[in-house]
Amino acid sequence: MLKKIVISLCLLSCVTCSGHGPSVFLKNENKRIYKNSSCDPNGEFPQMVILPFFENASQIMPNCDTYPKHKTALAFFVFYHKWVEHFGDSDYAVKGVLQRVMVQWDPIKKISKRGYSLDGKPFINRTIVGRVESENIIWVWQGYEHKISRSALIHELVHLALRAKNGTADPDHEGGKYKGWTFSHTLMIQECKQMLEAFNI
Repeated sequence: MLKKIVISLCLLSCVTCSGHGPSVFLKNENKRIYKNSSCDPNGEFPQMVILPFFENASQIMPNCDTYPKHKTALAFFVFYHKWVEHFGDSDYAVKGVLQRVMVQWDPIKKISKRGYSLDGKPFINRTIVGRVESENIIWVWQGYEHKISRSALIHELVHLALRAKNGTADPDHEGGKYKGWTFSHTLMIQECKQMLEAFNI
């Protein structure tokens, strides 16, 4: 049933107004790789699994429940749909970064020596639930209630998208030190999470 929902959402995302540019990921040229890449519950963990419909996107799984590849792929579709709706992607920079993202899921939170809160205030030695590791790698705690919608996945994808668009991931969010992140990005994250929650993901 969930796979049918993913296909339906993908087809809906193919229809966009000309001002937003296409959001199609459905070429699926690596279908054989996607089909054969799956989590082995009897194998050693963590395991890397290729995400369907995205050319070189993958996830590192600490177990086979966090998260089935079709759920993560659906979250990517929802993210891109809302990004295009809010900000457009005429140069396909965001689409391009999604094609090569690696998500490192983790059942344990981390401590960050320093960083910024959503309002731009600096902090020291705080528990975090997500972090950009490089231009295409993000680390994400598995989320409250073990749901993608209750994780920082969408938040970290915004950082990667801003880096692709502006050259900086804007680590201080709505703060004024770095440019890029606005309240509209925060609102978009909330909308994405609501959509994923509607799918019980």
